[in-house]
Amino acid sequence: MTSNRHPADRSARSARHPSGSRRSDRSAPQLPLVARSRVVGVLIVLLLAVGGIVYRIVDVQATPDPRLLEEASNPLGDIVVPAPRGTVFDRNGRTIALSLPAATVVSDPRLITDPHAVAEALSTVMEVEPSTLLDNLQGAGSFRYVARQIDTRIGEMVTELNIDGIKVITESRREHPNGDCSALAAVGRVNVDHVGMSGIEENRNDHLAGSAGRVVKEVGINGATIPGGFEEVIAPSEGRDVTVTLDRNIQYQAESLLVEAVAGSGAASGVALVSLPDTGEILAMANVNRGADGMVDCTRENLAATWSYEPGSVFKPVTAAAALSSGMVSEHVAIDVPAELIIWEHRFVDTPPHPNMKWSPTEIIARSSNIGTIRMAQKAGAERLNSTIKSFGFGERTPLDFKGESKGILLELDEWNGLSLPNMAIGQGLAATPLQILQAYNTIANGGVRLPLKLIAEDLQDHEDVDAASAERVISTDVAETLMRMLTSVVETGTGRRTAMDRYSVAGKTGTAWQPCDLGYECVNERNELIDRHHTASFAGVFSNEAGPALVVLVIIDDPEGETISGGSLAAPIVRRIADYALRQLRIPAMSDTAPGERHRAEPAPEPEPSQSPQLEAQMAGSPDT
Repeated sequence: MTSNRHPADRSARSARHPSGSRRSDRSAPQLPLVARSRVVGVLIVLLLAVGGIVYRIVDVQATPDPRLLEEASNPLGDIVVPAPRGTVFDRNGRTIALSLPAATVVSDPRLITDPHAVAEALSTVMEVEPSTLLDNLQGAGSFRYVARQIDTRIGEMVTELNIDGIKVITESRREHPNGDCSALAAVGRVNVDHVGMSGIEENRNDHLAGSAGRVVKEVGINGATIPGGFEEVIAPSEGRDVTVTLDRNIQYQAESLLVEAVAGSGAASGVALVSLPDTGEILAMANVNRGADGMVDCTRENLAATWSYEPGSVFKPVTAAAALSSGMVSEHVAIDVPAELIIWEHRFVDTPPHPNMKWSPTEIIARSSNIGTIRMAQKAGAERLNSTIKSFGFGERTPLDFKGESKGILLELDEWNGLSLPNMAIGQGLAATPLQILQAYNTIANGGVRLPLKLIAEDLQDHEDVDAASAERVISTDVAETLMRMLTSVVETGTGRRTAMDRYSVAGKTGTAWQPCDLGYECVNERNELIDRHHTASFAGVFSNEAGPALVVLVIIDDPEGETISGGSLAAPIVRRIADYALRQLRIPAMSDTAPGERHRAEPAPEPEPSQSPQLEAQMAGSPDT
């Protein structure tokens, strides 16, 4: 096709583009050429960025950070619901320790505008100084305890004050019907949060405490529950009850008589134990001491388990058991008992003094002769004496295994010196706990078989089915019977005559021991002048009827003052009074001089002073002791 354009037009265009190229114009800006590698790099960076964003989105959705949830969601209110604590009952179903409702006063300091005025108002009904309340009515936080576990009557009066920022809630308080410290050395105590701190309350805390419950609710910023929000309720598991072998009335009587004896003798402390020898059950565990104010009362310190002392003559039957078991000593064969013994430059004498004598082992024990007992130990030998002492359980804790229980002090045989045998033979140079002494007399009364001491009724087994691992024969039946006859002579003709009882056979042993003091066994004043000795008076008695030994009673009185300090004059009468009550309370029949089938019933144990808790008074009013 022929162009219609005029040649002149083409010449004009050519003149404007002298290079002959229509696309070239050096005066226009030029775009730089981009390398392929740089483009690829940019694309990779973009892909990685997008991938990171996608990963984070998936991560947040699938595994959210709890901190983000906490910030973004409504908070959860978590309320702990305490479990009701189980009750401790005695062997007859009487209450020893139980939990009852009590009032706890709490505050929200944010709502209290005048803490001083609130403290004054509360002090009038709570009967405490305002200054003791002030710290818990002010400061940071929304919850403070003002007073915990007070009487509900006082709690009601606090509620009636209608004070902003003050609220009364209900908690449980541990109550003890026989008094604030009766039997508590054995049963133990709990802290303000109802956690066992000692005794059975601690050893069986998991059993008694149960499991606390929880209430988890979704709440708003102001703490109010959100209707329809998240809620989870876990009910508490109620604690289980525990039945102990103690008899609450015998316990109370033993404490009362022991307080009387310690107070009357000017002593520092005392322990009384009552047990059934054929089962190892403990019926009473009384611990009393003299406080800093000079008053004597029961104590929460378990002296029966934690106190180690040199037992003195009450230990002599263990030495006699070693001598009889060795075959070197016979019940009716007389032994030379000189007026004195010199061993390792130490002079041993008897009280009262006597000339050279020939006494049988029975006479030696009845007279509580130190020299005669040492002579029996010499015939038995150190190895026999040491093994017999250990077999009775001295030098180790009892199976009760109380918190802080002592194992006493007993030297190993290779640590003995020339005075060890004569000292240990008469109950010195070693230390024992009252529980160990009780265990030894239980063993003698039980025909030579040592049974574990028991305080929890659930641990009891039929005596005929006692597992061989828990029952250990310490001495033969013949030796045990011989010892019982020897101990009976102590009561009939010897140092323990003040324990004799009508209708029951009584065997036992007195003890009047010196305790280590400032200079050996001598107590001195600041001028090194001898002022006195530290004595410990004791008596262990076994009470039997025609069926055999039925009861063991041990009384120990530490550091008495005055002239009446011996085991025979101070401890023995208390043993008899406790035993008389316990035998009647347990309906243990007397010897056959009573009519067939007749039982001697005991009077109910005196009730403790009224509790300050109205709930406790109401609880106990419906269940009188019989």
